[in-house]
Amino acid sequence: MKITPWRLGLALAVLVVSGRGAPPAWSVDPMLGAKELEGMWSVVNDPDRAVGIRGLFRFAVEATGLGWHPERVEAALVRARSLQDLDPTSKTRGNFKWSSGHAGVQDLNAVEFSAQLMGFLRVVQGEKLSPKARSQLDEMMNDAVFGLRSHVVKIDYTNIFVMKAWGLIALGEALGRAEVAEDGYRRFDDWIEFTAKNGIGEYGAVVYYGIDLDSLALIARHAGRAEARAKAERAIRHVWTDLAANWWASGDRMGGTNARTYDYLFGKGYTEAHTWTAGWLRARPELEGAGWLGGAQPNLNTFREAVMWRPAAEWTEAIRAEVPRVVVQQWGERAEERAVNWIGRRVSLASSGAARSRDERTLVANLGDSPEVPQLTLFMEGRGDPYGLKKTVGGKALHFVPFIATVQRGAEVLQVLSDDPLRTDPRNKAGELGYFATHFTVPAGAEVWVGDAAVQPGVVVPAGAAVFVRIGEAVIGLRVLLATTTVGGSASMRFVEDAGVSVARRLTVLHSETEPSGRATLAVWLRVGEGLDDGAFALWRREFTEAPAKATLTGDELVAEVAGRMGALRIEAEVAKGERRVLRGGEPAAILSVNGRELGGLR
Repeated sequence: MKITPWRLGLALAVLVVSGRGAPPAWSVDPMLGAKELEGMWSVVNDPDRAVGIRGLFRFAVEATGLGWHPERVEAALVRARSLQDLDPTSKTRGNFKWSSGHAGVQDLNAVEFSAQLMGFLRVVQGEKLSPKARSQLDEMMNDAVFGLRSHVVKIDYTNIFVMKAWGLIALGEALGRAEVAEDGYRRFDDWIEFTAKNGIGEYGAVVYYGIDLDSLALIARHAGRAEARAKAERAIRHVWTDLAANWWASGDRMGGTNARTYDYLFGKGYTEAHTWTAGWLRARPELEGAGWLGGAQPNLNTFREAVMWRPAAEWTEAIRAEVPRVVVQQWGERAEERAVNWIGRRVSLASSGAARSRDERTLVANLGDSPEVPQLTLFMEGRGDPYGLKKTVGGKALHFVPFIATVQRGAEVLQVLSDDPLRTDPRNKAGELGYFATHFTVPAGAEVWVGDAAVQPGVVVPAGAAVFVRIGEAVIGLRVLLATTTVGGSASMRFVEDAGVSVARRLTVLHSETEPSGRATLAVWLRVGEGLDDGAFALWRREFTEAPAKATLTGDELVAEVAGRMGALRIEAEVAKGERRVLRGGEPAAILSVNGRELGGLR
């Protein structure tokens, strides 16, 4: 098959091919796939080994795809049935244990993940299943309907909400239960309307955009109603447009802020299964292991191929080639629920206007020209985890969710963070926090300057001094305008290198050396630039250092204003109440825009 090149992506020797050409392919060997199934079967068939419900259904899907031992598929479905809550009086009736090792249903999302795969098995693979397996599956699906419909999922919980819609559509149509399918179609319509008006709730999610695309592809290909299939395809285009707009080509990754992430340093996740097959990555990514038995199985490709929807070049390539570009996207119903991303060739800067969750990143920058360069991220935490490496609940790094107020215009951001961790979030327990700090992670290979001098780790940054992080001819400038301790004093910033972390260092403002017992507030101004040789870098430093900027905190009333290159940026906020009173100077609102052009098109 002839490969049709479209363009070299932004100074990278990366071949981008159209959907009509030959895309990058996963190496799939049926013989090795059978071997991997044999390894999974050893887990499925051992009653003393804990198995996950997603793994059991994935085993059934992949074994059916290869026509491998139908009787073992039946056995896997028997074990899956044993994980289903069949108590008619239970609030979680029809749902599943996440793992056979659990005493009961703990993660209510288990029913959506199970229904996604059960629907695929029955609707797409039904003719390949044995009569016994179909009967087993129908029993589980009938009971799962109650679990799906009784599990309340907020509409901005994008990946689970869309997955629920697919599950209800697929199970309803497979079982001949028209009212169930109708429920799924209604929920999908509700999501389309909400997202058309408010943007994607789990915006920039480097794991969950991939899961969104999975469920949307299943609806687009297998829903019974043509209208729903067309809506799903428009939604797929919207997600790919979002991905293209926020794509940081120099690092082979999404470059903006994230509602949720599992990788604070590099922003990697399951969505790479899609961007790899779109031809956007230089190297094949490690396959996502979540949901499998025994980790990722690289030669089992049935489901992956069934949900891949390679984007048409006209959806994405002109956007990715437009550099520099400013991306604005809404991610909720309130005005401040907005993300902005300025993307250059060797530097980018992105911010979000509000906090959403404990595993988000609300200020993200990129430097350099390699996927090996970690991202720069600003966030508050107190659990001894300045790089997001300590995985806790569900494999996530959980940090603070401060009050955030942000104004971004082009290549500069004014942002305020304020929190009283033990009072504002009951999930932060006394005795669990060892300190309270704001970290700005920086690549280990970057130069760090304070004023006109390059510095080494260990230096304390003088109050009010400008800090510069530089790789090549690209730079990020940072000025801390206000930093308080939890007892009302001024907090200092230190440049820190940690043993055992080779890829990154950090600039840390320490608000409390011990467990925090009060509120701390930070106001910071960042500006990025590129194409700066040594002489231009010196002028750039001077301009940023001398530009008027101030922040004051009177009681809980904060006022911050800076002289941005494109006009003043101003924030007025009541930090304790979480009120944003003035946000002035930022980018115009949009559902999804690039350089002022609205690209959202779900309706």
